[in-house]
Amino acid sequence: MKAQTTIGILVASALAITSASAVAQGRQGQGGASPPQRAQVERGQRDFDRDRVRDRDRVNDPAQDRKQDRDQDRDQDRTHAPDNAQNGNQGIYGGELMNAQERNQYREQLRITESDPKARSQFMKQHQEKMQLRAKEKGVNLPDPPADGSGD
Repeated sequence: MKAQTTIGILVASALAITSASAVAQGRQGQGGASPPQRAQVERGQRDFDRDRVRDRDRVNDPAQDRKQDRDQDRDQDRTHAPDNAQNGNQGIYGGELMNAQERNQYREQLRITESDPKARSQFMKQHQEKMQLRAKEKGVNLPDPPADGSGD
């Protein structure tokens, strides 16, 4: 009986060791990825981390975003502005005698009078007279206003 118990214990131990070894190999096969797969997962994790840091920085520093937006707008303006553009004065009769606020008001008035040719013509005439008077006061020569009354 002693021999039978000893054999039983040896068989049970062998089965336990074999099953433990199989379980360990199964876990390694399931959880462990091949080197190319691991590298791809790691790259994805790095990209995710980088994007998360950028988003966090963007939330924490909106001034940086505004600066980047301004830089992008400036670069775009530089790329798309015609060579003869004079800082927004192009096409405005006497625009070089106007400040930025006056040019913006001028453009807004043109937009408002866009659908009424008579009002637009009247506005253009008043603007030309105002610019000619300003040029005379500053001793600057302006070209003759366009014959069709357009100055935009």
